[in-house]
Amino acid sequence: MVFLSLVALAAAQVVVPTPSRGQDVAQERTGGPFGLGIAIGAPTGLTGAFSIGDWQSFQFGIGGDAGRYGDLSVTADYLFHFRPITVESGEYSVPLHIGPGINVSSNTTELLGLVHLGPRVVAGASVFVKELPVELYFDVAPTLYVYEEVTWAFDGQLGLRYYF
Repeated sequence: MVFLSLVALAAAQVVVPTPSRGQDVAQERTGGPFGLGIAIGAPTGLTGAFSIGDWQSFQFGIGGDAGRYGDLSVTADYLFHFRPITVESGEYSVPLHIGPGINVSSNTTELLGLVHLGPRVVAGASVFVKELPVELYFDVAPTLYVYEEVTWAFDGQLGLRYYF
């Protein structure tokens, strides 16, 4: 009797569709997988991104902290993209991203020879316009430096990239 009840319950199960993650990157903007541009914040300077499929990308930045003379910083991040925000018109999209990264920072004038190195967590949002090969983005990145001295930083960046 118990066996027949379990069989009946199993037969009553309904297949649940797999949730969609949103639209593909290829449909979000024109241009290729590589983007290059400028950013202000930490670091202020050159920024780049390379899309790895529809849901991941690698980004980097090189420059210095805004307002600190002689500062030099290099960042590299691996990002996962999510698309919880849907826009009915489809003319633009607003994907969110989060991922691990690393920051190497030094100051060539104030702290000569001192190099900070540490992991960071990057979170942010981008805006893509379907007909343009550009991305406007905003990132925040708390960093824990563990090399040369243990300290921390909270970086942020606003940038614009052009995709080739």
